[in-house]
Amino acid sequence: METQIRYLAIVSERPEVLAGFYSRYFSMRELGRSDSGDVALTDGFYNISILTPRNGEPRGISHFGVTIDDIGAVEARLRQFAPQTEIQKDAGGLFHGDYLLTDPSGQTVALSSHQFHTPAVEREFPCIRHLALCVSNNDEVLDFYVNVFGFRESSTSKKIRAQNRVVRWAADGATAMAILPDRSRRDMNERESPKDGLNHFGWLVNDIDRFLDSLPEGCISQRPSSRPMAEYRGFDPDRNPFDISQDKGYEIDIDRWVHG
Repeated sequence: METQIRYLAIVSERPEVLAGFYSRYFSMRELGRSDSGDVALTDGFYNISILTPRNGEPRGISHFGVTIDDIGAVEARLRQFAPQTEIQKDAGGLFHGDYLLTDPSGQTVALSSHQFHTPAVEREFPCIRHLALCVSNNDEVLDFYVNVFGFRESSTSKKIRAQNRVVRWAADGATAMAILPDRSRRDMNERESPKDGLNHFGWLVNDIDRFLDSLPEGCISQRPSSRPMAEYRGFDPDRNPFDISQDKGYEIDIDRWVHG
């Protein structure tokens, strides 16, 4: 079963402002707009859908999506490994997946058999190669993505596991997914945003000095050198956090790294 993370939903009161930020500074291309003001962007691989709020849903980075070949295969794996998980229909179209489910941490995951309507083009820089969840049940969440979607536990994760730390990393061949401790078990300063659930995503660039110089003043800070991936943390106009890396890069599969 071929599965990869290729979708990220951000809920915003001002989708056009966020779309302008990511288009200007990250060279994202617009896929389309809805009558209600939603804007879909792409880096050539991901569909980043910036959605207007509906039904009182919280603002910020909301949920991500996984491409699938066949919903029947996912249902079979759920029956075997997570029989309590239910699949629901999603709205479909450019801004949503075809189905929805909830992982063991309560995180919503969209599923698409249409690659989230992303173009089949060669990826360029900047490109998204990372996202991070903050959860209370790290091993259970890792096992879910490994067993249900066929993701792999990366070598970085296995090294951290051997140190008796709770952080886990999953990899799908294109994205490094960090499964971090939730708010009650981590020491993060206010600037790093202590949001549980889907917390941030990460970019890979090929000229980090020039890229950082191009960003608005004050939106970037250096990450601790002890972190295995990503050198810098930034915030968009809605204060959604993102990472930036060139030299450290991201482990997107077992012992397979991408660097700028």
